[in-house]
Amino acid sequence: MSFCLPRAALALALVLASTALFAADFDELDKPPEGAHRGQMLLGAFFSIGLPFGSCIDAENAFVKGSHHTLDKDEGTAKLFEVSHLFFGLGLSFEYMPFDHVGAKIRFKRNSVVQKTNFGPDYENRREYLYKDLSIYLGPSFHLTTRKRWDFTLTPMIGYASAVYHAAPVPTRILVSDDEPPVGMSGENERSFSSLSYGAELNCTIYFSGGLFVSFGCDWTRLNCAFGKPFDITNPQDSPTSRVYLNGGTSGVIDAAAFILTAGYAFSN
Repeated sequence: MSFCLPRAALALALVLASTALFAADFDELDKPPEGAHRGQMLLGAFFSIGLPFGSCIDAENAFVKGSHHTLDKDEGTAKLFEVSHLFFGLGLSFEYMPFDHVGAKIRFKRNSVVQKTNFGPDYENRREYLYKDLSIYLGPSFHLTTRKRWDFTLTPMIGYASAVYHAAPVPTRILVSDDEPPVGMSGENERSFSSLSYGAELNCTIYFSGGLFVSFGCDWTRLNCAFGKPFDITNPQDSPTSRVYLNGGTSGVIDAAAFILTAGYAFSN
């Protein structure tokens, strides 16, 4: 599945945001910060980092549990095959406030989950993408204050994601059996799909003169993974009755709790 739809939506939003900004009163950029209020437009870029969890992360840990990787064949050094995961989000947001305390926000985001081996600092660790997408989110934004230099906002959002999922991405690269010659993983481990996504964002925003604002807070995102059919990958270190990835399921979820930082400009009509 291609990312054409989110990319087209992103291009359209950038055009709309640019049109709105040209209509803004730029004389206010030299004035003291006015905070959030009716007619305010907020354009920003954000970055988030956090920890993912959910059935897909549990499936990854269960798939490699008890496996090992030989780090140095000459010395016979081997370690348990353990993996950890980290979530990243990156994108643009635009909000328009038709009323005091209430705004409408659109957010374009790239979500990704990276998998890393935990062999320790003395050995080479591998990193691969477990999940990545392009997504668009919409939702109301509720502001605690108006026309103050600080503000707290809560934004529930619903969205649409076009994603690629690689089951067991690091084990597929390096996990092998103890046979001679060693046997690697088999089966097809990639799925492309589109699905609904949703989440919420809680921020503290500080407004500065010149229209600059910075906000920081926490972000929760649920990524729904619709695989369509079960994965047929096998762990080469399993017994003949090998474990089944995600218990043979055709769907799963990734929940991500993250710290989010946003910087941008506020403009008034």
